[in-house]
Amino acid sequence: MHIPPVVLPHEWEAARKQLLVKEKAQTRARDALAAERRRMPWMAVEKAYAFEGPAGKATLLDLFGGRRQRIVYRAFFEQGVFGWPDHACRGCSMVADQVAHLAHLNARDTTLVFVSRAPQANTATAGPSST
Repeated sequence: MHIPPVVLPHEWEAARKQLLVKEKAQTRARDALAAERRRMPWMAVEKAYAFEGPAGKATLLDLFGGRRQRIVYRAFFEQGVFGWPDHACRGCSMVADQVAHLAHLNARDTTLVFVSRAPQANTATAGPSST
């Protein structure tokens, strides 16, 4: 394993300034790409998606929850995924555990929904554990 050299403070500062130039360029490039993505044209969704939720059948439009924007997270909770039928995939479970209070998204006219291929009966019983 390559271990970087130990240098004097002024040498470290010079190296850090060089790296900072590259980091800022990368940040500007990422921001420009994100802005370009936001300007992408929209496309009408013609397919009639159908979902089963706690309140019964739901359409893709229903998933907006009356808000202008929607974030859909496709959770891998289905037969063949490690942990089925007691748990969704580890990564999906970690994402779900990190969701903050939805009021912050809702205040920005955004609804967050998690969808999976699991039957509703399985998703209703596979909530977070108490441990």
